[in-house]
Amino acid sequence: MRISPRLEPQVQLVRSQIDVVAGGVELGVVEETAAGYSFASLFRAPQVCSMHERHARRPGWTDLFFDLVFAAAIAQLSAPLDHDYSLYGIARFAFLLALVFLAWFGYTAFSTQFAVDDVVERVLIVAQVFLVAVMAANATDALSSSDAAGFGAAYGGVRAILALQYARVAWVVGSGALVRRRIGGLCVAVVVWVGAALLPLPYRYAGWAVALLIDFGNSWPASRSTTASPPGATHFPERFGLLTIILLGEFVASVMRGIGSQMGWSFLAASAAVLSLALGFTIWSSYSDGAMGWEARHVRSHGDVVRLRAWIALHFALFLAIGVLGVGVRRAIALPPGGHFNDQEQWIVCAAAAGIILVIMGIAATSERHVRSGRRSVWLSQAGIALAALTLAPLSTQIIATGILLLLLLCFAAQIVVLIANRRLLAGRGESG
Repeated sequence: MRISPRLEPQVQLVRSQIDVVAGGVELGVVEETAAGYSFASLFRAPQVCSMHERHARRPGWTDLFFDLVFAAAIAQLSAPLDHDYSLYGIARFAFLLALVFLAWFGYTAFSTQFAVDDVVERVLIVAQVFLVAVMAANATDALSSSDAAGFGAAYGGVRAILALQYARVAWVVGSGALVRRRIGGLCVAVVVWVGAALLPLPYRYAGWAVALLIDFGNSWPASRSTTASPPGATHFPERFGLLTIILLGEFVASVMRGIGSQMGWSFLAASAAVLSLALGFTIWSSYSDGAMGWEARHVRSHGDVVRLRAWIALHFALFLAIGVLGVGVRRAIALPPGGHFNDQEQWIVCAAAAGIILVIMGIAATSERHVRSGRRSVWLSQAGIALAALTLAPLSTQIIATGILLLLLLCFAAQIVVLIANRRLLAGRGESG
């Protein structure tokens, strides 16, 4: 039966709720939905999630707590950008963010495949959270400092705990050789990360490079392994969606700090604050309503694996650009009324905004909904919007910072219109969902 495009979102929601409840009834784990976990689960032996349970699971309260801690750590990483808003400062932020992202991604990939929520697991999670806090505390100094060495060593500790988490399920039937290979890769990476912290410069940088390559390789299993044991179709993307919206909350908090630095409230100062808040909302709307970045992702073929990997990498680029743009809008609010960005600041702000537009376009291109669109105009128009945002960069002396924020807001709004129009067109053809 054909469904009206206007009713499609409600129908999809009802279907997803029915699937989750049906899965809970079949597996006897109704209490382990997103509403929370039973006390008995704290003493349950680790087990591999069945395919049905894996795809029906939704993020729980432990997942949300974990994501909040990592979002706070990422916000701490961006703090030095306030004092060094330059290409070097961004490169430093990108390196540290890559380690925090890998630490978060490691546990997220583990939790989507294994049903482990006993007392020991929660102790290990608390230990990870502590080490992430140590990483954040050591993220404010230069990469050549002893603090940076401590950051790398603490990251090595996070990987060691992840190896222990995998070791606890290595004996479980169905875990496969992939788990044992991952444990081996993690152990080698831990040794290199901790050892690099003890090395003098520049050998420490070489150690970091080797360890990072090991971690990257260990985080991307072969295509055949991914299709044989795919991540949860719902749990996995919703974890990324949760972290995205929490980071946008940190974006809003950054705007609030900029508001707090204002000595007075002129019309232009208030306009800059309102436009900055609106920017955060439109970025989320473009990601969520336009690109459907959090929607279910099924991995059945090599092509699905390629799209999943691109989607993961694009999220890292999105988190990086959100952090850079958040610092930029805070600096815009702190300017005197009618003030201008300097040339470098404007290039960075406009490039970050254009980058977010392109990244969201890429996320949409990997979506099961948007990938069916053969209309080049959908993608060319978004590329044109990103180019329009970037062409604002050389105009730092002609346009005040508040005006730049307004024009960037219009660019994001235009992308939302393009993506939602494409979704509705596909729904009208009966091709969505």
